Amino acid sequence: MFRRLLFVNWLQSSSWDVHAFVLPVLGHERGISASVIGSILGAFAVAAAVIRVVLPLIASRASERSVILTSTVITALMFAIYPLLDSAWTMGACSVMLGFALGAVQPMVMSMLHQITPHTRHGEALGLRLMTINASSVAMPMLFGSLGALIGIAGVFWVVGGVLAVGARATWGLKV
Repeated sequence: MFRRLLFVNWLQSSSWDVHAFVLPVLGHERGISASVIGSILGAFAVAAAVIRVVLPLIASRASERSVILTSTVITALMFAIYPLLDSAWTMGACSVMLGFALGAVQPMVMSMLHQITPHTRHGEALGLRLMTINASSVAMPMLFGSLGALIGIAGVFWVVGGVLAVGARATWGLKV
């Protein structure tokens, strides 16, 4: 179960990275100014913070798995829609939705991680999770850049969205 959780967390972390790395390129391609692109990324960050404030209310009504699964599905849908958007306002709305979805994942993953690993192995599990995410944050932007040069920026969003959609099945199998 830990490997499955680590994979699901990697999917979400990679989505966060692709948004931060590829959105500015997509925005520039659409003729959006750097300051507006920064505002769109800022809206994402604010939404990710806001969802964590209300997350205790959500967690009291929903399981970790259902929150992570919902986040995965919403993120996949937003990545499918993002390249079709032309205006800064619609991209901003999509960014806020992504912020809500991806901001909810980290606390849920941490909760599940502590539930599925033995108490004496929590440190190892946290270290492996952190190592995986940090390695991904280095490697994935290189992959996204290469993929973007090959298939275009819109294609990167669609490929990542497709991988998320397929990865949602792994989320469904998470059990505490």
